[in-house]
Amino acid sequence: MPWPPRDTVLTSYPPHTARSRLAELRRAVDTCDSFSVRNAHGAASLTTETLPVPDLGEEAVRYRVLGRTETTSGHKGYNYSLVTVVRVGGVIATVETSEVLGPLPPAQLAKFAPEPGPDEPMIAALVGKVAKSAGV
Repeated sequence: MPWPPRDTVLTSYPPHTARSRLAELRRAVDTCDSFSVRNAHGAASLTTETLPVPDLGEEAVRYRVLGRTETTSGHKGYNYSLVTVVRVGGVIATVETSEVLGPLPPAQLAKFAPEPGPDEPMIAALVGKVAKSAGV
């Protein structure tokens, strides 16, 4: 099975700002377990789930988002994102793996729970490099 696409973003802030950003993200993910969006292309209903995160950096957050979409032309499908966010000092490393799944039968959707897979070693190596360059 080929692994889905991955986006990696590094952002740098003063350390107190990075701590605040991660606290805001954690609060948002913990309190908002579903939301909907609508635009000219269609509508989507999304659910979020906070997941356990490995001991990385100074603090970390991991969550999964499952989206149910319907385009204005009537196409329906699902997509997911698995997001891991790690803070080291003032640097925040975000790794998002996502995939468009297309239509899924309800029984298959109920069991769908993607896991980090090969991202774990990559995230740990990235955080290690950030920590080393920050002198942490």
